Amino acid sequence: MQAPLTQRAIEYGWRELTRRAGFAEDDGKGPERRAPGLSFHYGQPEDLRGERPAVVVVPCEPADWRRLLELPDGRLETMPVEGALPPGAAALPIDPLPILFRGRGSNAGGVFATRIGRTVVFECDLIASALFLLCRWEETVVSVRDEHGRMPFTESVSYRQGFLERPLIDEYGLLLREWLKQLLPGWVPAAGRFAVKLSHDVDVVRPFSTMRSAAKLIAGDLVRRRNPARALSTARLAALQRVAPRRMTYYEDIFRLAEISRRHGMASAFYFMAARAGPYDSGYDPGSRPIREAIRKLEDLGFEIGFHPGYDTFANPARLAEEKSRLDAVLGRSRYGGRQHYLRFRVPETWRDWERMGLAYDSTMTYAGHEGFRCGTCHSYYPFDIEADRVLDIQELPLVVMDGTLRQYRGLAPLEGEGRILELARRCRDVEGTFTLLWHNSSLSGEWASWGSNYETLVRKLSELEGRSTSESHSEADSPEEDSINTGAASRWSPKGAQSGRMR
Repeated sequence: MQAPLTQRAIEYGWRELTRRAGFAEDDGKGPERRAPGLSFHYGQPEDLRGERPAVVVVPCEPADWRRLLELPDGRLETMPVEGALPPGAAALPIDPLPILFRGRGSNAGGVFATRIGRTVVFECDLIASALFLLCRWEETVVSVRDEHGRMPFTESVSYRQGFLERPLIDEYGLLLREWLKQLLPGWVPAAGRFAVKLSHDVDVVRPFSTMRSAAKLIAGDLVRRRNPARALSTARLAALQRVAPRRMTYYEDIFRLAEISRRHGMASAFYFMAARAGPYDSGYDPGSRPIREAIRKLEDLGFEIGFHPGYDTFANPARLAEEKSRLDAVLGRSRYGGRQHYLRFRVPETWRDWERMGLAYDSTMTYAGHEGFRCGTCHSYYPFDIEADRVLDIQELPLVVMDGTLRQYRGLAPLEGEGRILELARRCRDVEGTFTLLWHNSSLSGEWASWGSNYETLVRKLSELEGRSTSESHSEADSPEEDSINTGAASRWSPKGAQSGRMR
């Protein structure tokens, strides 16, 4: 970072921190408007004017942003959380505390904050920390990309310095809350409510993208593999797909996911595609009768429907607009949220593209290769575009865990994956945030069967963590038989090389 933060960026940083501290939900006003009688100053304490109680954050040097990128792995300063809390404050489950930026004149190993009369001075630059993580500035500077054009988690400051699995900005917000309570004895913070958001990218609804691909597979069974029995089985499945598409495993598993959510009283979002068939896109038509019926039934049951743009929409606004218009025609509306396929995202361009499309929110921001808090938060927020010096009109609901991350990238067993999911969900609960999980409809059967068989147990545990009672969780299960989600008997065989086997 070569230039000091602009006034707009500073105001944004204050809003995000004070919102997490417990101020009223952001209304676009500065923190002073939402905390009458208290002033906020980003600068040196000696420059403060006025006699009101004040919060001062001492700025770091602008060059510290790049120094953080160049810091050797595992060398970030940390301090015991007790040293960051005001006297008499209750303990917080966030030990040890990473320090991203020290204010000018404050040495490593110094204090986190001090109270001087009616002023609290933060020697750690919380404003720069919030902007660094929430705006993803480092992704505009680091040039390393993987084969899908994504920034690898191994290149991120949060992974290299050991805090990827912590919602650090949310933790800073809770620390700010404790100091504000010292300054404002009569202030009652607006505590956030922990929530779980289950989301499902519907990548594939059938085993074969086209009948031609089925024919090629059959020919391979006969000629290369010399396996007539497999060729016959493939041919039967292809015929069933043609005459009874609703009996395909992947299609029925959409409703298995919905039924599990319904049984445990959980909110779920289903993101549908509108991409043409390609190497990374199965190419189903959202306007086809089976998909229209699935969307309508899910909506009737109260589930959210959203957008899952295809692989080639990445850095391609024209393709994004084309696919969105196809889904608009099916849904009869144009504003909804979703997630990029393969988690392909470029900062800030992808946010800008989604904003131009009039989309409501994005939920892409996690690393494919490792679970955790890519943006340093589990609270939804509107990103700040540092290059354009403005808040973008697209909400980000950060994704915390993707199923494929745990099994395909990290090589975990199902119970290990469940443990990671529940641990990260608890960390979201500790900071009053939202735990967002991605579980594909193609991650219940076939090679995913051992994970799929454990999925309902996981959802039940997440429901309990969210605080739902047993009666709430099972009320839907006690509904009349005709209200249950049922699409008929499923065919559980998946051809070799099916979409679900690809690395996401």
